[in-house]
Amino acid sequence: MKRAVRTTLVYGFISALLVMPATWLLAGLTGWPVAFKLALWADLFFYAVLLARWSGKGLSAIVFPLALLLGAALWPGGYPSFFFLGLGVLGWIRSGICFSATPVRAVAAEIITVSGGAGLVALLGPGATVTWGISIWLFFLVQTLYFFIVPTPDRPAAVPTDEDPFELAHRKARRMMEQV
Repeated sequence: MKRAVRTTLVYGFISALLVMPATWLLAGLTGWPVAFKLALWADLFFYAVLLARWSGKGLSAIVFPLALLLGAALWPGGYPSFFFLGLGVLGWIRSGICFSATPVRAVAAEIITVSGGAGLVALLGPGATVTWGISIWLFFLVQTLYFFIVPTPDRPAAVPTDEDPFELAHRKARRMMEQV
């Protein structure tokens, strides 16, 4: 299993467990609607950081889209617009900033995963805490399809050498000892 798929699955599960308790904690400070939008924003923020790290992009590349979404989260009302903007920001960060090597495949993958994930959430019709947790988990399950459609760069493999590994380690150890 690819590292991005496995991590997205684990992250989605953790998000499903933590978004609603985070909302409860923030609700005392900001009120329920803004607290829920801020919890979803924080969830997308940490996922965007993961995406930026996987692609090797700096965190400065994702600041503007996330700041735009934070402004929408703090804006009173506008729940459908916040959710649609959040889906757009996710697509923008994932396909436009982080993994932009294959634009046609990326657009197709975004259409499939974002509409599929949002469709499942809408189909479930979350209203209670448990259904929101399940909806978030289902959304991230669908998001894993992105990494099957769009190839992600793997970690660079070790450079193969014809040299004996023991001799290589011995030489590195000798260099370290000479520096002391």
